[in-house]
Amino acid sequence: MDREYRETISFMYSLERFGILLGLDNITRLLSTMGNPEAQFPVVHVAGSNGKGSTASFIYHILLESGYKAALYTSPHLNDFRERIRLNGSLVSKESLLTAIRKVRSIYDPERTTFFEFSTAAAFDCIARAKPDVAVIEVGLGGRLDATNTVNPLVTVITDISREHEDYLGAGLASVAQEKAGIIKKRVPLITGASRSEPWNVIERTARDLNVQVHKFGRDFMGLRTGKNSFSYRSQSLVLEHLSTSMPGSFQIKNAALAIAVIEELRSLEYRIPEGAIRSGIEMTRFPGRFELLRSQPDVIIDGAHTPEGARLLKSTFSQLYPGVKPLLLLGMLRDKNYEQLIKILSPLAREVVCVPPQSNRALLPEEAAAIVRAQGVPASAVMDIEEGFQLLLKKASPDDIILAVGSLYMIGPVRRACGVQDN
Repeated sequence: MDREYRETISFMYSLERFGILLGLDNITRLLSTMGNPEAQFPVVHVAGSNGKGSTASFIYHILLESGYKAALYTSPHLNDFRERIRLNGSLVSKESLLTAIRKVRSIYDPERTTFFEFSTAAAFDCIARAKPDVAVIEVGLGGRLDATNTVNPLVTVITDISREHEDYLGAGLASVAQEKAGIIKKRVPLITGASRSEPWNVIERTARDLNVQVHKFGRDFMGLRTGKNSFSYRSQSLVLEHLSTSMPGSFQIKNAALAIAVIEELRSLEYRIPEGAIRSGIEMTRFPGRFELLRSQPDVIIDGAHTPEGARLLKSTFSQLYPGVKPLLLLGMLRDKNYEQLIKILSPLAREVVCVPPQSNRALLPEEAAAIVRAQGVPASAVMDIEEGFQLLLKKASPDDIILAVGSLYMIGPVRRACGVQDN
């Protein structure tokens, strides 16, 4: 079993040679041949530039705490592919995943199917066989042409929007927002955290054209910070005081509020989700790589911030929790992100930066990143391996120092492994 599993996952990774090919023709044809598993379970569909993974995880855990059978599909994974597919509080079993992969492999087009299309088809098969009451599905990239945009959701979510993946989504906030807004479905309620006027105007116009009721953070509902990790939630129909989250950062309060707004919509659809389940679901949610402390003396913190807006939020959180401290920065980014602006935001925070390549064929060359850091007047070096770069910083660090690893979700797994942390 283990050998077959390793060989099968290696085969799937071989599909990365096709890169990213946005479009729904391949995945629609593939799912149709499989009997349309994506139509066999209720869905909450989550897109956005920042916070979509955390928001999806909050929703999933609240559903579990309510006693519902729930599924969660996210990407990327940290250590094991099965982390992408969670069923009723556990990773999908190897047996179930292998069954799905065999099915997809018997019918897929080997000349055009991408890794993410194949993965999504397999995930939908696993989820359909599990028969969940709700599946929370996170968009991979963009929205309109993403392989997950084959679902027919009960509720859609678009978190905050930043410039990202502009090679694929178009230049500028409006173009990126247009792609994210592609998940909006006719008469399906939308929850959004879009805060800037440009993406909000795109979302509002799309929603109006499709006769969609929109619930906007800051206008229709809000999360108000009341302590270090505590907050209150308020909307026209629900007030919750003394909520707490184990995930630091004011941005997580916004993500939790988005999740609660989704829960309000599900309640209106006759899902029975008590207040206690909302509280415990928010409190128990832990999302690896979101301002996560991995070890002490020196403190090692990993964060998946990979957009300029995410970098600003990270910088704000770090400065609040560690006023006056200059961390050693382990920085790795993808070349299809707005990396130059991200570097300019984070460089002044650091005492020294070591640039490394994330585990992706879209990785930005470390020397290119280091040159931008140096231009900000901050010492920087380039290392071609994440663990080697991490060990270099460990040697430089005193017990009182802080090492902050940041820049890409593809950094999280290798850094956690370097610290001896595994995902359960």
